Amino acid sequence: MRNKKTLYPIVIISLALGLFASWLYNSYFTLDPNPQRADIDPGLEQKKQDEQEKNEIAQQLGEYTVLLLGVDTPKGFKTRTDTIMLATVDTETRKARLVSIPRDTRVKIKGAWDKVNAAFVYGGIDLAKKTVEDFLGVQVDRYIIVNFNSLTQIVDAVDGIEVDVPIRMLYKAENIDLYPGRQTLSGADALAYSRFRYTDDGDIGRAKRQQEVIEILSKKIFGVEGLKNLPELVKLMQENVETDVPVREIFALAKLAPDIINNKIVSVVVPGKNEKIDDLWYWSPDLAKLEQQLRTSTDEIHTIAKSETNQNNNL
Repeated sequence: MRNKKTLYPIVIISLALGLFASWLYNSYFTLDPNPQRADIDPGLEQKKQDEQEKNEIAQQLGEYTVLLLGVDTPKGFKTRTDTIMLATVDTETRKARLVSIPRDTRVKIKGAWDKVNAAFVYGGIDLAKKTVEDFLGVQVDRYIIVNFNSLTQIVDAVDGIEVDVPIRMLYKAENIDLYPGRQTLSGADALAYSRFRYTDDGDIGRAKRQQEVIEILSKKIFGVEGLKNLPELVKLMQENVETDVPVREIFALAKLAPDIINNKIVSVVVPGKNEKIDDLWYWSPDLAKLEQQLRTSTDEIHTIAKSETNQNNNL
């Protein structure tokens, strides 16, 4: 059975935020102890070596799925999950898909209809995984549980993120007070932006903004801002992330990180409609449309672009 405990959270949270750990891998694990001959281009030789390593990783891992749960409580506490996403990585094409499941989505949990975010309360990570597996018809390989409130500190550690706020966002009960326009958000404002749900598209818009924040933040963590604040990021992630990803897989995935980020993550939000059933409001999923979106996005992440193929063959 898999070891279900926290292992090197700095690298794991980066899987949810763009696989930031590639910097660590490249800094400490790809140094060539053998000097290159003068007649050999060091850059070309390194590219060939890197490509070979990546192909070996693809053979070992294949398609890889990670369940990401965002909660508002410290590690070890069971609560309704505020964010539910399933990341699928095709290690051969080095592409990824992120499926967001609105927290009020109506699913079956232990044979009874309920909101998907209740699964973690009833049975912890095991029941949350099974619920998502049954709903999406996939096998979940690993999981990451993140205290979503740590987002504020992580964003501040990389000097904020730039987004285009589409409308006035005001909800004083949750300290949300944003004006429309392109701007750099602090950690507190980034959390407010990703949580605001009082728009025409409700939780669907909320899920899309969460995906947007993750993508933007991943690029900053992977860039200069993340590297210069590495010690602070390490501490934050150690305190706020729980996972069962083994160290071996951490560094294997980290090696693929730059390619995955450059290929742009395919985003899907479970389609459906708000519906009142037995006096409770649910997000009723459109299963036919969802199946089509999953099929289309699966084909997309499994397809290697011709330019990529030709480039790899020329190495």
